[in-house]
Amino acid sequence: MTIAKSRRYVVFGAGAVGAAVGGLLTRAGSRVICVARPAYAEALSRGILLRKEDGEDLYLKSDAVTSAADLSPEAGDFVLLTTKSQATESAIEELFEVYGAGVPIVCLQNGVRNEEIAARRFSTVYAGLVFLSAVQLEPSVISLPQGGTVAIGCYPVGVDDASRDLCADLSRAGLEATASAHVMAMKWGKLVANLNNATTTITGYWLEQAMSDPDMRKLMLEVREEGLAVLDAARIEVEPPADEPSPIRIREMTQRLRQPFRPREDFVSLPEERRTYSSMWQDLYLGRKSNEAEFLNGEIVTRGEKLAIPTPYNSTLLEVVNRMFDEGLAPGLYAPRELDELIRSRLGSDAM
Repeated sequence: MTIAKSRRYVVFGAGAVGAAVGGLLTRAGSRVICVARPAYAEALSRGILLRKEDGEDLYLKSDAVTSAADLSPEAGDFVLLTTKSQATESAIEELFEVYGAGVPIVCLQNGVRNEEIAARRFSTVYAGLVFLSAVQLEPSVISLPQGGTVAIGCYPVGVDDASRDLCADLSRAGLEATASAHVMAMKWGKLVANLNNATTTITGYWLEQAMSDPDMRKLMLEVREEGLAVLDAARIEVEPPADEPSPIRIREMTQRLRQPFRPREDFVSLPEERRTYSSMWQDLYLGRKSNEAEFLNGEIVTRGEKLAIPTPYNSTLLEVVNRMFDEGLAPGLYAPRELDELIRSRLGSDAM
């Protein structure tokens, strides 16, 4: 059974991921309104081109406004929060001013603090995992070079009818959506994968290029293993139990970085529309002034400090990427080997 026809999805923060999800839901017959930056709201209202991994092009439209204050609340509203983590606090306050505490909130975001922030204001919060590599370098075009998996569950744990119904509507929209009681563990695993958003931003690499470069693979492995070591010491689960279905198994993904591989020339020469750029790379490229590194690499650095575990990889990534945003530098400040050498030059001092 899908969610009742009275349900309306309010996609708050409709950038690349939010616009794609909102547009696909609208196309599948759900009632949707998006809240986006002015240029992006205008593009959604006119129609955006969605370029899919399989080569299929779709044109998506959705009703869109530019702030929560422009919404006319309805009894069946269900908020899908798709802002970056650094914007969550302000987004939650905007939504609370409009709705009060009663509207359900789904945090379809990177990082692991958004649900906690939402739960301070709203009584019904859902954790959302999104594996949807969306690239939007101009408002009217979104590329989906890979992914399309979503998991939804109650926060902090559990599933209910609403989460199952939401997954049914997302599946009807063309996404692979699963209701799970273990979404927060999945999100911790994705956080470890997303630690390298900073690595690709600093080096300027797209993901396929990074996975085909031996120096980059080695660097990405070190970043992930440092993150896993800290979270293991903190006794934080980064995966659901082995018998539970999960779209991410971060330990297996990390182990694959150790395995022999054959560099692929086609990965290095991919056309622009097929490249997977991290959201952090896109933010820097587009000249935005804030980034999510504090909610990704910063999570590892802070926990490492509390546990007296050195985190030279993640602390260096955090420092460098923040400087790049502060100074308005373009992606590609260091080559992978140069970045690795910079980190290794700090190993002794960080361990003291």
